[in-house]
Amino acid sequence: MLSLVVSAGALLAAPSVVKVDRAGPIATLEEGLRSAKALENPVVVELAPGTYPVTESIRLEAEDSGVTIRGGGKARLVGGRFLRKWSVSHDPRLAASARGKVLEADLGSLDPGKLMRRGFGLPRQVAALELFQDGEPMNAASWPNQGEWLRIESTPAVDQMAIDTDQPSQWDRSQEIWTFGYWQFDWAESYEPVKSIEGRTVTLVGKPGTYEAKAGRRFRFLNALEALDTPGEYVVDRKLGKAFLWPKKPIGAEGVLASELSGPVFRIEGANRVKLDGLGLEGGRDGGISVKGGSAVQVVRCSIRNFGTYGVSLENAPRSLVKDCELSGLGEFGISLAGGDRKTLTRAGMAAEGNHIWSYSRWCRTYQPAVLISGVGNRISGNWIHDAPHQAILLSGNDHLIEYNRIERMCTETGDAGAIYMGRNPTMRGNVIRYNLLREMGPKVSTEGNYTGVMGVYLDDCWCGTTVYGNVFEMSGTGIMIGGGRDNVVENNVFLGCQPAIHFDARGIGWAKDFFKQSTEWGMYDRFREVPADRPPYTSRYPGLATYLADEPAFPKGNRIVRNIAAGGQWLTLLDGLKENDFVNESNVVETGALNLDQALLRKPPGFQAIPLHKIAKVRK
Repeated sequence: MLSLVVSAGALLAAPSVVKVDRAGPIATLEEGLRSAKALENPVVVELAPGTYPVTESIRLEAEDSGVTIRGGGKARLVGGRFLRKWSVSHDPRLAASARGKVLEADLGSLDPGKLMRRGFGLPRQVAALELFQDGEPMNAASWPNQGEWLRIESTPAVDQMAIDTDQPSQWDRSQEIWTFGYWQFDWAESYEPVKSIEGRTVTLVGKPGTYEAKAGRRFRFLNALEALDTPGEYVVDRKLGKAFLWPKKPIGAEGVLASELSGPVFRIEGANRVKLDGLGLEGGRDGGISVKGGSAVQVVRCSIRNFGTYGVSLENAPRSLVKDCELSGLGEFGISLAGGDRKTLTRAGMAAEGNHIWSYSRWCRTYQPAVLISGVGNRISGNWIHDAPHQAILLSGNDHLIEYNRIERMCTETGDAGAIYMGRNPTMRGNVIRYNLLREMGPKVSTEGNYTGVMGVYLDDCWCGTTVYGNVFEMSGTGIMIGGGRDNVVENNVFLGCQPAIHFDARGIGWAKDFFKQSTEWGMYDRFREVPADRPPYTSRYPGLATYLADEPAFPKGNRIVRNIAAGGQWLTLLDGLKENDFVNESNVVETGALNLDQALLRKPPGFQAIPLHKIAKVRK
């Protein structure tokens, strides 16, 4: 049914409205979009409340420019199937505590997909089949359970680990057993298939992850039916074509959602002025929304949850934004803003604004942030980000703005990690981090021989030219780490309980001095060949670059720490022989006793500017 709605007195024709209703003549979104092509822009495709299965990615291209797809918050696009026929499982492999509680369902024609190696330094993979009950992701059965770990006792070979128990060797080896581990560093993880388990020796299919496994490091087993011993866990047996689940509560009439769609729900390429408004998206094995090219694409007031990889990816789509959305239960990152020309420093003007992002990075646990920002001139503003194993924001590129975000409980499973992180490129400058609140973060892991600190803002490995202004750090970890970079400004911030408020080192002349040689892992000199760093617009925009290579590039010059307030923790840690006269360090107020924020602000130094706390993202009920 098509209807043309015209508002009284309108100077321009109001949009044509194509109504989609599963009980009506236009029953699917695909049919609605075909009908919209016959109308002149602007067109609104309006979905009635209900659940709409998505079996193939919905494609929007240049000819769809100007269309709005509106769901009113009650239209649900689902990339999976609901499994409704469950029965009590009597599989003899189940632990005694699980018998009578674990249910099983036949997958029928539903392809379970393949478990793949995923994680740090590995190619991106679409997830295999997952289960979701009442909108909540279930966990692949693990042993030990979530939050617990086995420790590697020794590594007899690069593909072998000795452990202190022989229990896994008693499991049925005809099933597909995997491992997940932080094999050498607490910021690098991967999933690895098991080849054999003999006594206390585990042999993997190959060397685990990007780095070799080391004694003392942590891992767990996955996908063994014997490990299914906790409500909310599941196993997919691909040989039997069955799913096993210990549900957290009785399964309702809707059933349990099994993910199926292998691409994003929306694939938008080369389209302009497309708007997705008030839609619910869930249950695919890949991502929610992929945007490539075009411009001014808007994703607003959407719920994007329970995908095997990401939420929304914007790539080279200037002036596009994701605003006022809820994103959760994602296997990898939440939102990616990738756009702008680094060679010309042309801004893309993309934004993630006012979103609520939590419980992401379920599968790939590191370097999969709530918001990934790259390119030039993009913005992350007013988002509430909380509860994730690693980063909130991962930044690369130039002239980005990160402001008014509320960031809580990050890096809950990792070490040597930062909530807002960037590193290893001295040409990526002009970024501003201002007016953010960072709370309840500190070291959670303890691995002998590893640095396990947690930072609020981590300017890693000689990162340069960033301004950190007017932020509040209420945390037990390190507020800001300046890891050997130059021309950074730390000004007008408040640090409460940080240990320390600021860590500052000269690693370029210390443990990292060899990385300042030609053709090393960091590639510091290669970065200067990627962009015109020695001529305009770089030298006019960032004057410090003009003399960087000729002026002791390994030494952290030009940094300023001014007009900050610190209370209840440690103020400043200097390493690698740094002295306070190696940087500007003035007008800072340091109180040894604990203070709350209101009390700390009463100690402000002359020239300290008010922080607009009322603009920082609020907790949503």
